[in-house]
Order: sequence, then C-alpha cells, then structure tokens
Amino acid sequence: MHKCNLEIECENPKIVIESLKPEINETEKFKIKIKENDKKIFLEVYANTLSNLMAGINSYLKLIKLISEGDDKNV
Repeated sequence: MHKCNLEIECENPKIVIESLKPEINETEKFKIKIKENDKKIFLEVYANTLSNLMAGINSYLKLIKLISEGDDKNV
C-alpha cells in the first residue's frame, strides 16, 4: 500500500472540505481521508499502485484549486 500526506494552506478550509464531501468516497483506485486544522487542509491518499496514488493526488489537488478559484472569499 502506498500513502501520501499533503498539507495545503487555505484561508477557509471548512468551505473547501464541505465542497469536497460529495467527492470523498472510496474507489477501487484510491482512498482519501481529509481533515482541517486552523488554516490548513490535510489529505491522506492511499492506493495499491503508484499510478493510482498519483491519480488520487491529482484529482483532489485539481478540485481544491477549482474550489479556491471559484470562491470570492479567497478560500
């Protein structure tokens, strides 16, 4: 099992996590755990292969970027 921990600085992590909740589910390719603390989002990505791990990381980084750019409050 491969694992990656990501720590992302964010003005409003609660908004980002609430927006991501519908997307957070286990797939055959990867598993995601997400939490927030102060001004940061913490992602844990688990996968059986490196390519699946990279797919999970890329998917969630893109989603977080889209949410951040789409919010007038500078998420």
